[in-house]
Amino acid sequence: MIELEPSAPDRRSPRYLIVNADDFGWSPRVNAAVIRAHTGGILTTASLMVAEAGWQEAVELARRTPSLGVGLHIATTFDRPLLPVDQIPRLVRAGGKFESNPVAAGVRYAFSRPVCEELGREMEAQFERFRETGLPWDHVDGHQHFHMHPTVFRHLLALCDRYEVNRLRVPRESFPAHLRGGGDGISTVNVGALILQLLCRFNLKALRRKQTLGGKPIFLCDRVYGDFQSSNMHKAYTLRLLDRLEGRVCEIYFHPGTDYARKLPTSAQTESVRDVELQALLDPEVKAKIERTGVRLATYREAEAATLRR
Repeated sequence: MIELEPSAPDRRSPRYLIVNADDFGWSPRVNAAVIRAHTGGILTTASLMVAEAGWQEAVELARRTPSLGVGLHIATTFDRPLLPVDQIPRLVRAGGKFESNPVAAGVRYAFSRPVCEELGREMEAQFERFRETGLPWDHVDGHQHFHMHPTVFRHLLALCDRYEVNRLRVPRESFPAHLRGGGDGISTVNVGALILQLLCRFNLKALRRKQTLGGKPIFLCDRVYGDFQSSNMHKAYTLRLLDRLEGRVCEIYFHPGTDYARKLPTSAQTESVRDVELQALLDPEVKAKIERTGVRLATYREAEAATLRR
């Protein structure tokens, strides 16, 4: 049964940690960072954007790196769609991209039937492109977590059933625990992150009802960390986070390699935030701490298989 809150793990049971990179396929720079973080660091999985400029290179890199679990990072806001604009004219905005304002996108997806129908076709096209890569399907999640919008989530569950994908990210994270456990402060958390947690609880209830009615089981992590510290998952925060993982299976997600810069609160100089995240993934102290805690690094597929065996 899917629970709203993770139960305390049995100390005798192994605990598993999925370390994921979002935006795989965004660009060659992101792709290189993902592979480096996997082969030289703690990264176990990556989420592929199938409509971005670097997606084909990402697929080839993944084929040469079979130990990297790859899932679909479905895009429904901000970036480019996969289908031609003339097939989804109501879904896209000027420049042929999705709506960049999350509130406007949310309203349109909730209340416009034509937009909702085009959204379903676009999401199916992204699922189909991932299937055509032939990569083993590790998981599904959403760009900017917009897969937690109830309309998008409804389409997502139907496609997961159709494509026989049952490992899904629901990014539930405790805000009080984030502050108690060494987060950079409330300034790093926007209203959208808090709304996301409410949507996650709503969707967890929908998943629980679906399971009760005999629907196909969905594998979820007990906790997914990264939203409250998004784009600034630096080494010090990552080390503190490893001390407070809850549940038996957790995910921490990062965004290594993306060209994005802002001034860090811990630095007087402007530097690439995503490079800071890559450094955390590669840092030997982070890796050593994972080994000391006894948490086992895993993909979604491996974590599900391990928990089903018990």
